[in-house]
Parts: sequence; C-alpha cells; structure tokens
Amino acid sequence: MKPNIPTRVLREHPDLDQLKRQAKELLEGFRAGDDAASAEINAHYRNAERATFALHDAQLVLARSYGFDSWPKLKAYVDGVTARALAEAVRGGDAERVRRMLKARPELVNFEMAENDEHRAIHYAVFARSAEMVRILMESGADARQGIYPHRRATTAYTIAVERGYAEIVEIIEAAEARRRGMAPPTVDELVEAIFDDEEERALAMLEGDALLAGARRADGCTPLHAAAARGNERLTEWLLVHGADVSARGPRGMTPLDATTRAAGKSAALLRAHGAELTARGAVALGDAAWLRARHGEGALEPEGLLTAAVECDRPEILKMLLDFGFDPNERTRLEDLEQVVWSAGSPLWHCADSGKYEMAELLLARGADPNVHVYAGGPSVHRAWDRKDRRMIELLARHGGVLPPVSIGLFRERELAKEMLADEAAGRHLPAGILEGRNVSEDLLRGAADSGDPEIVRMALPGVDWPRDSDRWFWILMQAVWAGSAECLGLVLTRCDPNLRHPRFGRTILHDVAGLGLNNTAERSAELAGLLLDAGARMNERDDILRSTPLGWACRWGRIEMARLLLERGADPVEADAEPWATPRAWAEKRKHNAVLALLREYER
Repeated sequence: MKPNIPTRVLREHPDLDQLKRQAKELLEGFRAGDDAASAEINAHYRNAERATFALHDAQLVLARSYGFDSWPKLKAYVDGVTARALAEAVRGGDAERVRRMLKARPELVNFEMAENDEHRAIHYAVFARSAEMVRILMESGADARQGIYPHRRATTAYTIAVERGYAEIVEIIEAAEARRRGMAPPTVDELVEAIFDDEEERALAMLEGDALLAGARRADGCTPLHAAAARGNERLTEWLLVHGADVSARGPRGMTPLDATTRAAGKSAALLRAHGAELTARGAVALGDAAWLRARHGEGALEPEGLLTAAVECDRPEILKMLLDFGFDPNERTRLEDLEQVVWSAGSPLWHCADSGKYEMAELLLARGADPNVHVYAGGPSVHRAWDRKDRRMIELLARHGGVLPPVSIGLFRERELAKEMLADEAAGRHLPAGILEGRNVSEDLLRGAADSGDPEIVRMALPGVDWPRDSDRWFWILMQAVWAGSAECLGLVLTRCDPNLRHPRFGRTILHDVAGLGLNNTAERSAELAGLLLDAGARMNERDDILRSTPLGWACRWGRIEMARLLLERGADPVEADAEPWATPRAWAEKRKHNAVLALLREYER
C-alpha cells in the first residue's frame, strides 16, 4: 500500500526511544479498540487485524505517519541520515559515509536542501571539484541537470562544471548519463517533451521513425503513453497502444497512463480501458465508475490522495459528492515531494473549481468545509485565483463562505482602494481571519504584492508600516520583486529603506547582479535606469556571488548584455579583475560564451 500523507510532525531533534514508545502505545491503543489509534492505522495500513497486528506493523504505521516509507528510513533520519548531512559528507569528501547514507536512504541523492533552497548534493560535489563524490552521486542516480531558482539553466551542476572548466567532472557526468540512456532509446526524453508541448506531428514523426520508442521510458519512469494520456491526445494515445506501449506502465509516483488522464479531464480514459488498462482509483474517477470506488472504499482500500482534485478536473460532481460522503478531506492536504522538511499544500480541489468556473462543485466543497483562504503551494488561495480570472460570481461565492482577498493579492492586483480599506481596518483593530497574513501585518504583505506588480502607490502606503532593519534579508526579496516588475519608482522608494548590497541568503548574489546579467524582461534602457538607481544608492560593483563567483560585470559578460557592461565600465567597474578565479573573469565569460562584441568592449577598457 502506498503511504498516505503524513499526519504527524517530528520534533526538531527526534529521539528514537521516544518513537519506539509511540509505536508501542499505538499498538496497545489499537488492540484496546481506541478510535484514534484505529483511525491512524487504517489511514496508513491496509486490512489491519487486531489479533495479528504486531509491533513492527505499528512501527511501519508510525513511520508513514511521519512521512517515511518505512521504519528503517525513519530510524536513518533520526540517526542523522538527512539531505543536509549528505551534503556535509560530500563537502568533507567522506566517500564511505556518503555511500552508507545513500544505501540507507537512496532518495536523498536528489533531495533539495529545503523548500527555499534548491541546492542538491551534486552541486556541492561540483563546487568542491571532487571527481570521487560526483561519480558516487551520479552512480546513485543524481540529476546533474537541475538548477537553482531563479537562474536554473545557469546553475545546474553540469553547467557549473562546464563553465568552470572542470573537464574531468563533465566527463563523469556525461558518461553516467550515457549509461542511463543505454537503458532506453536516446530520444525518449525528446519525444516525451514534444508530446507535453503538444507538438503532435513532430512526435508522430519520431515514433514512425523508430517504433521502439512506444515502449521506451524516461529515467523517472514516464513513458510516451503517460505523456499522451496526460495531454488528452487520443491520436497519439491510440498510435502508442497499437504499437505495443505498456498500458499498465508505472511512471512517476507509481502513476499509470490511466491515472494521468485526470490531468486532461479524463480524455483518453475509455480508450486506455478498451486496451486493457487495469482500473485504478484515479481512473475510476475519470470514468465516473462510482460502483468501483464504493467497493474499494468498503474494503478499506481506497487511498484518498488527489481524488477530489481529480473529480473536479474531470468534471465529476457526483463522484466528488461521494468522496466527500466517504469523509475525505475537502481541502485535500498533501505534502510536497523531494523534501525532508514538512511543507504542505492544501485547497487544490476548490482552487481548480475557481480556476475553471465550476460553481456547483465549489458550492459542494464549501458546504463540506473547504477553506477558501487555504493556500495551494505556489498557487495561492482560491480567492486569489477567482480574482485573477475576474470571475465575479466565484468571488461572491467564496466571500459568502469567508473568503478574503489576501493583502499580498491586493498588492499584486493593484487594488488601491482595497489596500486603503485593509490598512484602515487594521489601524481600527479589525484584524483579518487567521491564516491570511503571511507577514506580521497588512503593510508587510501589501508591500510584497505591490513590489511584485510594480505599483508605487501601494508601496508608498505600505512602507510606513514596515519596520525591518536596513540589513534585513527580507528587503532583498522586495528589491528583487521591484526589479522584476521593472518599476524604477518602486525600486527608488524601497532603496530609501534598505541596504542596496543585500545578498541572496543562499545564492550570494546582489540585486545589481540580477539587473546586470539578466535584465529580467526589462529593456536595455530600463535596465540601465534600474542599475543607475542601485549604483547611486551605493551598490558595489566588486561583490561576487557564491555560485558563478562573479561580479555584476561578470554577469553582464556571461549573458552578453553589452549595454549593461558598458554602463558598469563607465561607472568604474574593473575590466580585468585580476583577483577573480580564471574562469570567472569578465573576459573569460565573454570568451567561453562567444560574445565577441562584449569582448571587444572589454579590450577598450583594458588599455
């Protein structure tokens, strides 16, 4: 049975003896008929019998309650086998410890350090230029092509190794990837990408050129049939089935192609069933097979994860009602994958209703306790989505059930009158419902949203209520949002309150790096204006980030932004940077990226 979502949260420093006692207490409670113990066990263990349920079974349930697949993996975590500990071992060059940790918890190889830190162990191996560590991690399944937000393409372990000139590291990564490709045709990744990009003719041409691709799979288990089913492309789905695609293949998270059809409102589900696909819970939702779902629930074998959202996506109000009658959580709380820390997302069923104007199902969810203010990870609450779509009917429905547009969203949507009202309410002691504020007060959240949308009027309203010190990391994100919005006025306002040389907590870059290197959808003229504001406020040009080890000028040269390079050089930036690592000088970046015009400009200032 696949573990359910975690229902317990570990202490910061868990104790194994205490966990053993908890497992024993869970077992004793279950045998005594305790309702809470029985509910926890039934949520994580199929067909548990009081007479035969043993301590090792209770330990498995407890591990699953904490979000681990097994008791040994929970024990390994308690013993210090964590993503951060793996990174420390990699940095320390302790090969024996790295192998031991990956044997205990192989999934750690691609875990991110934290929800807000996308470094992986392979990054630290490359930073250290440790061929041994890179080899061990790649042999264990490390993905060297995943970068760090927001500059992912420039910060993959592979790109970093290439651009630093670590030839031996590049060779190890490429050799490991070649071995993996040997398990499947080398173009399967390209084919799956084409299908997900709705490039049907290109995908068909690839398949007709090599019919064996119908049975290929990516490293994560995704097959072309999964992709076609997820996109609802019945032409490709039928072609693949006729040419031998495995209708029962298990892909990411154990999903079958039939499971994937819920992402396309159930399209292709009947076709897959006609070709022998085994019915699954998601497949039954897509097909509207209430009898099958009811029978599985009666057996205690229906896992609820994602089913309510699937019912909404497939426009199955009768199935949604039945699942809610089963007692499934209307907020459908789920835990993010590939992270050790417990990070929750919730509210997906109602959010999808708001996203597609499904009022009947929204009414049903709200009547059963769905929270219109709960946040879908990276998507915000349902209220935000309704406002974003300007769906007045949905906005009013959510408001009747307590939905409130958060101050962050008010800033994002540039709703100035609402901003004034919310600040006045707070000043009068009328506070927002619990869980809506992300910061400490309305001003902080309005500032975040308004900086992101580039609304100087709301920024001006919010700043008096923000009392962060000038060197607070929180200002970095506000500066970044103002720059990304391309608002010189907002940036100027924020710079009156903070240090322009604040650095990203995990990347080490300054805001001037972002402006100099990427432009962030701004024109050359706007970028120059933003850079000028930063320089006038005291931004330093000799700061180096922690990953590219380069100055803002180095970033401008890497990304070929000649006008920005010229501006920085005119303002006194060092064109040579003799103190830089050889691969991180402005000239090195211009040469390796073949930006000849930038290289010529540097020569003018090197004289």
